Amino acid sequence: MKYKLMAVDMDGTLLNDRDEITPRTEKAIKALVDKGVVFTLCTGRPVQGVKRYINQLGLDCPVITYNGAVIVHGKTEEILFSQNMDTAEARRVYNMAKEKNAMFIVWSQNKLYASELSEKTAFYENITSTKASLLENFEDLLLAGITKMLWYESPEILDGYIEELKRQSFEKTTFTKSRAYFLEFFSNKTSKAVAMSKLGEYYNISAQEMIAAGDQTNDLSMIQYAGLGVAMGNAVESVKAVAGYITDTNINEGVAKFIEKILLKH
Repeated sequence: MKYKLMAVDMDGTLLNDRDEITPRTEKAIKALVDKGVVFTLCTGRPVQGVKRYINQLGLDCPVITYNGAVIVHGKTEEILFSQNMDTAEARRVYNMAKEKNAMFIVWSQNKLYASELSEKTAFYENITSTKASLLENFEDLLLAGITKMLWYESPEILDGYIEELKRQSFEKTTFTKSRAYFLEFFSNKTSKAVAMSKLGEYYNISAQEMIAAGDQTNDLSMIQYAGLGVAMGNAVESVKAVAGYITDTNINEGVAKFIEKILLKH
């Protein structure tokens, strides 16, 4: 199979533990692009949180942000697709977070709002390259449209919340971890897989001609959708179970090793 597009998650996949794309990984990606393969990012981050990596790699293509809720062109920042959360269910997520006293994040109109301004908020600001405002009026954000919400707690606490959420009747909202301590909520009308299908339409590339690589449960849909799903060595077991290939860990340049071994030798 001649693969024409590779979509790669960022945190825990493309980036090492210092949030860097290593020189070896950069070289492998640029060699892949030189062969005519579309290389794109597929992340829960907003576009401002990926801009420096787009510039580093010289990508001139759409990138998938907010776990598929927004597809934006990396250079022009033109929005090609967007999908907000259902208003009633977003309000339920907000009320549940308040009841649990959970730290939470809201993205609306590509702006960041936080339930508190703390060390957690500062960490998230650094990841996303976005300054947060203190959330004061949630109803105003609902009117503007909410792209994504996020609860930030310890992995053990979030695992308990997930089991509780599974018993709730959320019909229009997907909730999944993007990091061990991030639980994200977004419209179930989209996912990383749905976003990849839209890129397929944009480029006239079939799912079988695509590769997707990731490590967390929010990557499951695209790994199952693509012709070849690649799990990182540090991926959770549910991702490894559905992947067609398991590469090395993110800190051992697993993306570069996969590209070099599988894609650049042909």
